[in-house]
Formats: sequence, structure tokens, C-alpha cells
Amino acid sequence: MAEVDAKVMKFVEETLKKTPTIELEDLFDRAKNVSSSMAQLTKRQFNARYPLQVKRRTAQAKRKTGTGRKAATKAAARKKSRTSRGRKASSSAVDGGREKVRQVLLGFATDITGAEERKDLVKVLADVDRYVDQIMKGVAKG
Repeated sequence: MAEVDAKVMKFVEETLKKTPTIELEDLFDRAKNVSSSMAQLTKRQFNARYPLQVKRRTAQAKRKTGTGRKAATKAAARKKSRTSRGRKASSSAVDGGREKVRQVLLGFATDITGAEERKDLVKVLADVDRYVDQIMKGVAKG
């Protein structure tokens, strides 16, 4: 890991807070005045060690706290899309068919996890058509 000068990091953080749109070249020149060791770095190395790290941390902090109404709107949209995914109507018939399909899939999963030996697993997988038939019946009745 590259060495980071704490004094320069603090300077970069403060400068980016005051003027977030500052050009890299200007920031690099100012950092050279803070610490003479910055003259040994290229602009690319300086950018990777200091400004990018500061920007990454501030972006993570914003994501954790959210941005108020905008974050709440996005969360509501995600929740809505999750609940309505693949469902055309919420009538009881559709829900009944959905529940039947769900039970068949849970039975299939239980049979797979209950297979203790490889031959048992092969038997369950070979019988997959039975589960498909049960699912199709559940969809047709629903």
C-alpha cells in the first residue's frame, strides 16, 4: 500500500470541501506547497492516493445517510417493483394458483435437500416432470 501523508490528506479534504470542482492540476500544485514529497509523485499517483480516496469516502458517507426525499422515493420504487414483479393481477384466484405453485416448488426443494446419497438426488431430478405437471395444474386451476 502506498504511503499517505496525513497532512496532505487533511489539506486535500479541506480543499475539496471548499471547492469541489477544483482542477486536479491546481490541487496538485497546492499540495506540493504543503509537502515537498508530493513533487516525487505523478499527477496520476497523487490523484489515486488523495483526491479519489477523499471523494470515495464522502460518497460512501452520503450513501449511508441517504439524501432524504430522493432516497425515500427510490426505496419506495424498489419496494413497489419487487412486490409487483411478475404479477398481473392480485385477485384471489391468481394468489391461490401462486400458492399452489409455491408449495410444489417447496416440496421439490425439500426432496432435493432430503436426498442423502447421490442416487437419491438423481431419482428426484429424474422425477422433475412430476413437479412440472403439478405446477401446470396449479397454474391452470389458479
